[in-house]
Amino acid sequence: MMNANCILYYGNDSYLIKKTMDELFQSHEIKEEDIENYDYEEDGIEVAVTSAMTMPFLSDKKAVILRNCIFLSEKKSATVDDITRLEGYCSFKNPTTIFVLLAPYEKLDQRKKIVKFLIKHIDSKAFVQNKKSDSIYDYVREEVKRNNLSIDPLALTQFVNRIGNDSQMLENELNKLITYSLNKEVITSDMVYAVVTKDIDDNIFELVNAFLAKDLERTMSIYLDLKSIKIDPIWILSVIVNKFQEILYTKELIKMKYKNEDIAKYFRASKGRTYYIMQNARNVEDTKLMELLQDAGELDYKIKSGQIEKELGMELFLLKSE
Repeated sequence: MMNANCILYYGNDSYLIKKTMDELFQSHEIKEEDIENYDYEEDGIEVAVTSAMTMPFLSDKKAVILRNCIFLSEKKSATVDDITRLEGYCSFKNPTTIFVLLAPYEKLDQRKKIVKFLIKHIDSKAFVQNKKSDSIYDYVREEVKRNNLSIDPLALTQFVNRIGNDSQMLENELNKLITYSLNKEVITSDMVYAVVTKDIDDNIFELVNAFLAKDLERTMSIYLDLKSIKIDPIWILSVIVNKFQEILYTKELIKMKYKNEDIAKYFRASKGRTYYIMQNARNVEDTKLMELLQDAGELDYKIKSGQIEKELGMELFLLKSE
């Protein structure tokens, strides 16, 4: 019999996973303070299972989440004792705990005994994006509509580009944008630029300028500031890529004889920011930009496939500014 209180969510669609998990906890009337989070690579299986077996405190039911279950992929394996412990827990239904395993990988290693066991004995669902960010767009549209608003297509694209891959930032910034827009009918690009991650965007703009100027000290200082306020390195990387692409676009606009004010309007940028965009476009060669974009793409793949830890990968990438 399938154990409905043990659940496996896997795939690269973190937004849909989060949404589904939130709905799951809501259906079981589990409050946020009754949700315990563990990371496989930091805490291991035993700690999470032990927590799941512990009775909830001052509530009828709780949730335990074990994130980054890389042992279910082909990249890494868990010990025999840990596998036995996990199989043992999932073999009986604990009425007081919802136990969720999260594996942020497109595919699980179907050859592994533990993967076959989990798929057979617990509720497992795959969330794989067929097209990049499709579910993000759908999720934003649904939330906006639920608040009796609509969003301009360009504004929607700009919002998603600014948010990157961080699901917590998605929730925070979308709530800010909706609150800001409640007395309107349509969310426009101007509203997105006025509200969404303005300060963080400015910091990353400065980071890219320092990086391209080969100012390692300034680059790392800005990055560590962003890291100190818990900005996800994967999100930082995605925004850096957007800035590199922005410079490539600017190169083409310059070739098309666009003037400073035209480029400022194109990017909705201030005069000061437009100056640096154009300076970078003139000073950084196309081949260098393409090389950096390729390196960033490879790093993104290595992080998401578990080949490198995201903080380490991001720092090694930024060291290229030397």
